[in-house]
Amino acid sequence: MVRSIRDVMQELKKGIVQPVYLLYGMEALLIDEMVTSIQQRALPGGIDDFNSMKFHYDEQPVQLAVQEAETLPFMSERKFVLIHNCGAFTTAKSPRVDHNTDALQAYLENPAPYSTVVITVGAEKLDERKKLTKTAQKTAVVVPFQALKENECRDWVIGEVKRQKAAITGDGVNRLILSVGTNLRLLRSEIEKLALYAGEGGTITEEVVDDLATRTMEQNVFVFIDEVVRLRVDRAMRMMYDLLKNREEPIKLLFLITRQIRIMFQIKVQTGRGYTMQQVAQQIGVHPYAAKIAGEQGHSYTPKQLERLLFELADLDYKIKTGQIGDRAALEMFLLTLPQKAGRGASAGAR
Repeated sequence: MVRSIRDVMQELKKGIVQPVYLLYGMEALLIDEMVTSIQQRALPGGIDDFNSMKFHYDEQPVQLAVQEAETLPFMSERKFVLIHNCGAFTTAKSPRVDHNTDALQAYLENPAPYSTVVITVGAEKLDERKKLTKTAQKTAVVVPFQALKENECRDWVIGEVKRQKAAITGDGVNRLILSVGTNLRLLRSEIEKLALYAGEGGTITEEVVDDLATRTMEQNVFVFIDEVVRLRVDRAMRMMYDLLKNREEPIKLLFLITRQIRIMFQIKVQTGRGYTMQQVAQQIGVHPYAAKIAGEQGHSYTPKQLERLLFELADLDYKIKTGQIGDRAALEMFLLTLPQKAGRGASAGAR
């Protein structure tokens, strides 16, 4: 039976533990947290080496885990068995290990009442054509861990910062997600560092995130584009020189700027026609969160201004390809003249 994360956690708080759990999805941190919660409830007397077993599907035959689950616990009411990243529920194969999935199938049909078996699957979807999956959906508690939506990710960040006894501004949350991405494990690591810097009762601001958050090159480029389209030219220029020092190509940066402004233009036009942000995201083929960011970035532009910038970038691209100007000089010139070309006097409420 498919259950939500919240429902299962509420059940665990009441001390109710089911014989078999199948946890799947790409949010590894949330899956790990639920595994820990189930383990603590299954072994209330304390976790020990005799009654808590972990098996990795890529390294150990799944039938060994089944044998452990069928073996009576030692001086305890229950036994806890974890089968990590079990590819038997997907199309993935484990060439190094000889698995007897029939043993797992038989166990799912008749699980031992004295064991709690948790199976994790690091995949967005289960292969519902498989007999194993169909059986698990009938006899086990199946919990999907889908990627958090933008508002859910924001709430998670705020809650995690609060847990670290600090606070964070709205702009700080936006910048952190923009800089680090939505991987919760990376976000938690960065939040711990930022909260330590802010101190107990302190506040994490956008400036603190900019100064301290660790970013990959890809995320640095993403933040650079954000600075450009928000007309923060001084900060954009500094980031540009850092990116060029790290061997990012000027022509690539110009391409990414063009792509972002095109997305902003499409969102501006389509939302003006009455389409929702979700609908526009589907139409232009971008993630809803990326569409939301682009919508915010384009808030102070008119469609005409965005269209004019696209023509300007197309003209620069032509001049670069015909040898009339170097790509680095073109990038610098575009950034330095951007406020004038965008119409710096445009009001924040321009539509």
